[in-house]
Amino acid sequence: MSPVVLTALFLTAWEIAGRRLPALAAGPWPRVSRAVTGAAALVLVAAFAGQLLLTAYQAGHDGSPPAWVSRTPFLFVDEAFPFGAGHAAIMAAALALVLLQTAGLAVLIAALTQPSGGPAGPAPARLAWSLVPFTAGVLAVLALWSPAVSSGDVFGYVGLGMLGPHPFARPPHFFSGEYARVFDAWHLRPTIYGPLWTALNAAVVSLGAGFAGKVLALRLFGVVLLSAFVALAYALTRSRAVTAATALNPMLWFQFVTNAHNDAYGLCLLAAALLLVQRGRRLWAVVLVAAAGCVKFPFVVLGAVLFAREGPRRAILCTVAAAALCFAASALFAGRPYLDALLVTARTRAAFTDPVLNEMKTALSLATLAVTAFILLRGRFPVFAGWLYTGLAPVLFPWYLAWAVVYALASRTLLVGTLLALPVLATLSDGIYHFETVALVVPVAALAWIARGLRAEPRIAASAIR
Repeated sequence: MSPVVLTALFLTAWEIAGRRLPALAAGPWPRVSRAVTGAAALVLVAAFAGQLLLTAYQAGHDGSPPAWVSRTPFLFVDEAFPFGAGHAAIMAAALALVLLQTAGLAVLIAALTQPSGGPAGPAPARLAWSLVPFTAGVLAVLALWSPAVSSGDVFGYVGLGMLGPHPFARPPHFFSGEYARVFDAWHLRPTIYGPLWTALNAAVVSLGAGFAGKVLALRLFGVVLLSAFVALAYALTRSRAVTAATALNPMLWFQFVTNAHNDAYGLCLLAAALLLVQRGRRLWAVVLVAAAGCVKFPFVVLGAVLFAREGPRRAILCTVAAAALCFAASALFAGRPYLDALLVTARTRAAFTDPVLNEMKTALSLATLAVTAFILLRGRFPVFAGWLYTGLAPVLFPWYLAWAVVYALASRTLLVGTLLALPVLATLSDGIYHFETVALVVPVAALAWIARGLRAEPRIAASAIR
C-alpha cells in the first residue's frame, strides 16, 4: 500500500473527525531576481532532459530485461524487470533530478507571485510569465523526443488501437512483422478501458506509420491533451501561478506525453465538466463526467466531487445521472466483452496479490467512497482527500497521482502545492526505482506536522487567555 495514499487517508480521517490541521501556508513566497528566475527555467529544462537520459541509460544498463524488449521501437524500463548492480546510483540520480525540477518550478512560481514595488519590482513576474510558453514548448519537444519509456502501456495502446474500436477479441495471428515480434512474446492484456477511449485510441493509432510512428502519434495527442488541460486550468482559476505549475510540470509531460498514459483524456473531460458546473451548465457537465467514466470507471467517482458545491440533493442527482449514463454508454458501445475484460483483469490481479493486500485495497476503496459521500452531503472538501482517489485504481501507478489535481481544482485548496508535489511523489511511487523505504518519509513528515500543530495549540490558547 502506497505511503502517499495511507498518509492522505490518515489526514482526511483526522480532518473529518473534527481535528484542525496545522496552517498550510507559512507566509508569502520569497522574492527572487530576474537572474534567478531565468536560471530556474534552465534548471527545470536541464533536469527534465536529465531524467529522460537517465531513463534511457537505465533501460540499457540496469539488470537484464527479456529479449523481446529489444524489439520494441523505444528503450523500455519496467518495474517487473530485475534491477542491476548499479541501481542504487540510478535511484540517487533520479531523486536528485526530480528535486532540481521541483526547485526550478518553485522559483518560477515564486517569481510569478512577486509583489509589485520594492527593489526587484514586477520585472521577475513579467519574465517568468514570458518564459512559460517557451519553457513549456521545450519540455514538450523533449518529451516527444525521449528515446525511452518507463511503462509498457503505450505499446499496449498501439496493439489495442490496431485491433480497432472494439478490441476485446484478438484474432489468431492478427499481428505480423515488427508488431508480432513484440506481441507474440509480450501478453497484450484485455482492455480495461471504456468505449470512448478505445474509439479515440484506434483513431490516433491509425495516424502513425509503423510501430514507432504510432507511439509518436499517441505522444503528439498527449501534447494536445496536456495543452488543453493547461488552458482549462487557467480558465478555472485565472491564476498565473497555477497555469505555470501545470504547463511546466515535468511529471505531467513525462507521464502523459513521453509515456502517453491515457489518463489525460479523463483529466481534460473532468476539468471541462468543472468549468461547465461553474458556469451553471450542469446537464452538459453530467455528460462530460459520464464521458470520463467511459475512459476509466473511477473517473465517475472523482467526477462526483465536481458537483459538491451545488447542494446535497443536486450533487447526488448529478452523480447518479452521470454514473447511469456512463454505464448505459458502456453497455451499448462495449457490452459484455468489456465487462468480461474487467472481471478477468480483476481476478487475475487478485490471484497474484497477497490476500491481505487485497483486503486493504478493498477497505481503501470503500473509504474513498465514504469520503466522497461525505463531500457530497456536507459540501466540505478535506484538504488531502484528492490523493485518496488513486486508491480506486487496481494498482497505484505514479501517473494516477495526477487525479489529485482535478480534486484540487474542485476544492480550490492547495492547488499549487498539489502540482508542486507531483514530481517528487510520482518518483517515490514509481516501481522502476524501488523507493518504498524512502517514501516512508511522507507519513513521517505528516505525523511530525500534526504533532507540531498539537504542541502549538496550547500556546495559542494560553496567549488568547492572557
